[in-house]
Amino acid sequence: DLQAAMADFSGLDAEITSDAAAVIGNRPARVPEHQASLWANYEVGSGVLEGLSVGAGVRYIGASFGDNTNTVNVPGHTLVDAALRYKKNGWQAALNVSNLFDKTYYSTCYEAGSNADLSCIYGEGRVIKGSLSMKF
Repeated sequence: DLQAAMADFSGLDAEITSDAAAVIGNRPARVPEHQASLWANYEVGSGVLEGLSVGAGVRYIGASFGDNTNTVNVPGHTLVDAALRYKKNGWQAALNVSNLFDKTYYSTCYEAGSNADLSCIYGEGRVIKGSLSMKF
């Protein structure tokens, strides 16, 4: 049996250094300070379920601002993903699910138009992808 785990973290201390005086020193729009992810996978190496693997992971995208004046806060969000794969005789069937719990969240907000209207975009809902492939 094979187990694997991966973890990732990034921290970005971004700052506007050249622009209008009112925004110097602010965090740039749509740039989260922190992002992190964790993924674990288990693959059955022998027995009747040999070739079956199951994986799950969690992704965190930290809060950001929707404008350079840092007045529009876009909340951070955490999403869960999962995968199921089966390999046998050169064939592989896979099922991948992103945003497993169909969480509603804003992926970004921004000022649009000459009146500085605020627009926010919802993040992608649950996505299920299946595939079948063969190696020869």
